[in-house]
Amino acid sequence: MRKIIVVALFALALVATWLVYSKVTQARRETAYRAAIAQFQRDLPMGTARGDVREYLGSRKMDYYVAGSQADTYEIKIGEDPGNLVCEPWNVYVALEFSAADKLCDIHLKRVGTCL
Repeated sequence: MRKIIVVALFALALVATWLVYSKVTQARRETAYRAAIAQFQRDLPMGTARGDVREYLGSRKMDYYVAGSQADTYEIKIGEDPGNLVCEPWNVYVALEFSAADKLCDIHLKRVGTCL
């Protein structure tokens, strides 16, 4: 009986350690994502022309993907969230959205991944 209790406590300690580790690493990733988005928000004010945004990205040698139904979003990959038992790893992007007038109208994070 005593061995069962020791094994159960050890398993509980492992699970608790893993949960704390997961929360700490996710908080660190979120801090890095916020820093990345803050740089874009500081350097690219709302209303910036699409050409100026392309020039900005090119001058910093940043790869970006054109997305959206009307090619109205540029996505710059900044990280990856790990997967788990039911989800594959998720890619994390800074999304730069443009209005119909080709002006920057929103900057936000976007996560893309697949779960069962």
